[in-house]
Amino acid sequence: MRPAAPALLSTAILATTLLSIPPIKAQETDLEAFSDVIDVRVLNLEVAVTDKDGAHVEDLRPEDFRLTVDGNVVPIEYFSEIRFGSSIDPGAAETIEASPISTVPSVAPGKVVGTSFLLFVDDYFGVARNRKIVLENIIETIPRLGPEDRMAVVSFNGRKLELVGNWETSHPGIVRNLRKAIAAEAGGLKRRSELNSYELQLRSLGAGLIEDSLENTKVEYVRALSRQVDTVVKAATAAMRAMAMPPGRKVMLLTSGGWPDDPAQYAVGTDPDIRNRTKRYSPKPAFDDLAGTANKLGYTIYTIDMAGRNQARAGDAGNAELVGENFRQAPPDTLPDDNPGVVTNSAFGAPPPPEQVIGQLMEDVIQTFELTAGREQLVEGALIELARETGGEAMLNSFRATALPRTLEGISSYYWLGYTPSWARDDEEHKVRIEVLRPGLKTRSRRGFRDLSRKSEVTMMVESNLLFDTDLRGHSLHATLGEPKKAGGKKLELPVSLKIPLDQLLMLPVAGGFEANLELRVAVIDEKGARSEIPVIPVKLGGDTKPSPGAYATYDTTLVLRAIQQQLALVLYDVAGEKMLSTSVDFDPGSG
Repeated sequence: MRPAAPALLSTAILATTLLSIPPIKAQETDLEAFSDVIDVRVLNLEVAVTDKDGAHVEDLRPEDFRLTVDGNVVPIEYFSEIRFGSSIDPGAAETIEASPISTVPSVAPGKVVGTSFLLFVDDYFGVARNRKIVLENIIETIPRLGPEDRMAVVSFNGRKLELVGNWETSHPGIVRNLRKAIAAEAGGLKRRSELNSYELQLRSLGAGLIEDSLENTKVEYVRALSRQVDTVVKAATAAMRAMAMPPGRKVMLLTSGGWPDDPAQYAVGTDPDIRNRTKRYSPKPAFDDLAGTANKLGYTIYTIDMAGRNQARAGDAGNAELVGENFRQAPPDTLPDDNPGVVTNSAFGAPPPPEQVIGQLMEDVIQTFELTAGREQLVEGALIELARETGGEAMLNSFRATALPRTLEGISSYYWLGYTPSWARDDEEHKVRIEVLRPGLKTRSRRGFRDLSRKSEVTMMVESNLLFDTDLRGHSLHATLGEPKKAGGKKLELPVSLKIPLDQLLMLPVAGGFEANLELRVAVIDEKGARSEIPVIPVKLGGDTKPSPGAYATYDTTLVLRAIQQQLALVLYDVAGEKMLSTSVDFDPGSG
């Protein structure tokens, strides 16, 4: 359970020279993830408006709404009503004709508005049986999709994202993709086994009063779980970015096998020492990025809790045999016949007296039930918040089996508003609020957006391609690895030489010559799916004259890596030209 993130500890420029080689043509891929940063101009805001009985309210006009951003009223620039999947023709309505407000671009009045459903299948935390329940019920609902609707299916197994099926409008094609997703291997039982092992360790170490080992075990589990959750949430964001621009309304059906947004509380409850020691591993920024990216791209997230309700119930607390899946008893060969569920270990001496055993057992059962219920609340709370922030709904417990029908019901009728922010690209979060000025009505819509900087977008794109396991070889850069040297412990110093085609960069005139401002990103993933943080290294290339066609620069650097098999993605971003050059290379310390 120890994390295996391959740390990037140092990088340094050793030499830069101008040589001459033919430029390398960029390789095309099936995904658009690595082409360009995503440029969004209009913020799309879909608003469900209901009365006190939950019925859609029809025939509202732009003047019936007030849109505020960070508390300031802003103008509504685009407005359309979608009723039962079709855009309502405003006809001779003077309120729209006499105002500068236009219908939403690409939404023709009186025409059917299709929905693009991006289904994210969590094969990392998901259990195959639970996944099948959810996906089979989606299959049953596919005939209800309209001719303009489409669905793409992406899965994540902890190591890489897989495009199970690209955008598909054919119902048989969608079903075929869903059947492939059902047949895939699922890793949820392994995640549960890790939790089993962790809890057994706690019981064993607690019985032996080994305080330091107990604390370290808790920290290691929280750190490992945090990185697992961080990885799968970032994978969902990467999937959304790779499938960013389908037509019509955009909905992500996000299945989760159980992602706590607070792994420390999930593992140890309210222990302040453990929470303080592990707070830097929190996956909450990844959840924020997922919601922020969805809001900027116009995706509404409908979350689906594949696991459903946990088996633990309050009435079961008196019997250890009936407490839910998070109660762990020792293996059979360590259990005394008259005390089921109590761990004994000869390394820690004789078992305690029976009355102490019974009292401890009851205390453990009650604590386990409370922790189990709290864990379920953490997982469900994360899904509820993601849905709420993006204007969707959370399908929890028994509702997981009716996820697509409920989603179709929720998106059949709504109002589509458009607003053009003054994009500053400063990574700031902005709060959005949409009010209906008529009394007694309720609204559901996205609650904000994040104004992603170019630096953040490029880093997220690099991560997206790493998770999609995109082969970047031939993407304009060429990397050569030198002979690794020992750097102490299990680390190696690895020389890397990059050949940079200068005619693909925007060389700007400066005093005394020409210059390009670049950012180098190095992303690393090992064979187990563990990833490094992605550093951003500023690089300047310059010369007295503008480079001739075919000229390139050699950039030499040294990376400090763990001595295990890894894939390196190296991406050079031209800040002024807003263009990326990239390559990937495999590193196997044992091959030499």
